[in-house]
Amino acid sequence: MSSVSAPARSAAASSWAAALPLLCAVHCLAAPIVALIAPALALPSLAEHAVQFGSVVLAGTMALSGIRAHGDRRVLVPMALGAVLWIASDPLAWTGAALTAGHVLGGLLLAAGMAWNGHLRHQATCGACACPAHSHD
Repeated sequence: MSSVSAPARSAAASSWAAALPLLCAVHCLAAPIVALIAPALALPSLAEHAVQFGSVVLAGTMALSGIRAHGDRRVLVPMALGAVLWIASDPLAWTGAALTAGHVLGGLLLAAGMAWNGHLRHQATCGACACPAHSHD
């Protein structure tokens, strides 16, 4: 039996869920900077694959958390398409502009799905928030 009460566990879960968008925001802000300096660092392709894997894991975690709150599984469509396009660009042996376009379009689709998921999650739970983004009539 757990020594932590149900409300305390619920509060901890809510805190974790609230931290996910912050992690996403930090990642999304850092990614373009890292992409600009990555060639100068001469990082191995394994580093890029690690970033891709981490992004997909973060997106999946956020999707599951969001779907529990809002129930709309359609957010998985752009996220899955983006992840597949972004990751599959390398095994498809695309080069040059096609590889860059695959990575950019895939990343944008993944990010758009994550943003849509976050928006729906916020709408589903907003009745109890005090966010300044909109009024609560």
